[in-house]
Amino acid sequence: MDSSRNRQNRARQRHEERTRRREMVSVPERPAAPRQRPQVPYRQFVVQARDFLWYLRHHTPAFKIAGGLVAVIFALFVLGTIFSPQVGYNVWALGVPLSGLSLDDAQAALRKAWDEQIRIDVVLEGQTLKQVSPAEMGLRLDAGTMAQNAMDVRWQGFPMGYEIPAIIETDYSTAQNLLLSLVDTVYIPPYDAGFEWKDNQVVAVPGRASRELEVMLVLENILQSAETIVRTRRLNLITSTTAPASMDSTALLGPAADFINGNFRIVGYDPFTDQSVPWTSTREEIARWIAAGANGLTVRESAFKQFLEAINSGLRAEEKPRYLDIQEAIAQLRSALAQQHDTAYLRIRYAPRTLTLQAGDWGQRIARRMGMPFNLIEGVNPSVNWNQVYVGDVINLPSPDPLLPKEPVPNKRIIVDLDRRYLVAYENGEVIMSWRVSIGQDAAPTIPGVFQVLSHAEKAYGSGFSLCGDAGCAQWEMDWFMGIYEVTPGLMNGFHGAVLLPNGAYLDGGALGNKSTFGCVMANNEEAKRLYEWAEVGTIVEIISSDYPPQSRLGQQAMEYISQTYGV
Repeated sequence: MDSSRNRQNRARQRHEERTRRREMVSVPERPAAPRQRPQVPYRQFVVQARDFLWYLRHHTPAFKIAGGLVAVIFALFVLGTIFSPQVGYNVWALGVPLSGLSLDDAQAALRKAWDEQIRIDVVLEGQTLKQVSPAEMGLRLDAGTMAQNAMDVRWQGFPMGYEIPAIIETDYSTAQNLLLSLVDTVYIPPYDAGFEWKDNQVVAVPGRASRELEVMLVLENILQSAETIVRTRRLNLITSTTAPASMDSTALLGPAADFINGNFRIVGYDPFTDQSVPWTSTREEIARWIAAGANGLTVRESAFKQFLEAINSGLRAEEKPRYLDIQEAIAQLRSALAQQHDTAYLRIRYAPRTLTLQAGDWGQRIARRMGMPFNLIEGVNPSVNWNQVYVGDVINLPSPDPLLPKEPVPNKRIIVDLDRRYLVAYENGEVIMSWRVSIGQDAAPTIPGVFQVLSHAEKAYGSGFSLCGDAGCAQWEMDWFMGIYEVTPGLMNGFHGAVLLPNGAYLDGGALGNKSTFGCVMANNEEAKRLYEWAEVGTIVEIISSDYPPQSRLGQQAMEYISQTYGV
């Protein structure tokens, strides 16, 4: 007790001695400063705090009391945090502060942030390609477990804070679908070395590698690093490259310049109308169509397809939609490059279409009006009851192209007029032969339309229901037969000469001009032989009638020729 009182007396004496020394120091008088609001400088605050701590250290009861208060407060904080029904101090997840929230509220806050705030940048070569939500990437948040983990942290967030790691599940299929939707956007095809028309000359253009999205590698990254992707808000796409077939085209500048300067053109031929349609392009565009291949000039298909699709856009807009076959066109251009031709010949083809029925339309009537066997129309309308069709009904019409399966012979054409029963054959636009013919009976009519010679047989055989009896079906024999279309599969109509009937009699010239056949076009034997030897496979046959008017200029001319020559 005495020792303590002595220490206090000595401290008091030291304090009084310091005070006397300060009072003995002479301080020159200064003019009075204007009165200001008193302030506590930072250094003075530090000095006061140091004195306070010195006081606590040298006054043991006060120090113990202060330490005890701090310990009690901290203990109360820890106990309160442990037993609190709310998330502890300074805890967050996904950038969302969760302190003071109940379990349900913390879970709701996490879900709200996940659904409404978090967006992930899909990055391609350092540039943001698009932003997506976690759900679009197939990521699902386990908000319940995360909220419980936040509750379990308790007092550990004091004083530096505590971040709850995101718990994420990945839906493989959704993530894969997202990446597959980006494949075309990311893709840059390899560019084979080619050419460009620039400043009125052909210049070489170097090749470049492709860029392709590595879907499986990116998908693996999503599966393994979903939490990092969400935390950084960034998904880096992984790509690979494929080298082009050629990197340098300078060695082919000469052949390329010859071709580009040759005013290359495409000529489309429509065998149904016997019309040729030319299409030309600019040197700039033609230069984009060609590239340097391993063995010379080749076709840059993507650029050439754009030109063809522009042509097809116009052709398909017609009443009877038509088109050029793109693969056939590419093959023709490739052949023109190899042989240094300035023209590629293509066949114009017809697309399927629909037909709105008019008054008087029924199965066979529609077939005659459309110029094709009825079985073709029946085949593309399997659900139509032809006994119950009405005006305004819409049916499908097949392309007539299957009627011309052979390569057309462009300079020959046979015209048959069913109404006046005459045949006229043209070669290079000039009449080569013409004569009277017989056609099919009403029960087995000759079908109008545009067909072609498909086969030759010096002797052919046929039969009909009228020749069938208890002993079977008798046959007739035809000379100089040329098949032109199938009435039904396996039953061919065509041209022929004399017919040897089952009874041994001949059906020949006396029947000409009548409806006497089972659908074929019959001439006398000598004329049939002449036609047989002149018309090779592929020769176009245009059969016209009041149901099916002429489709070509020669068909119209044939009608005029028959009127002028035979007076009918």
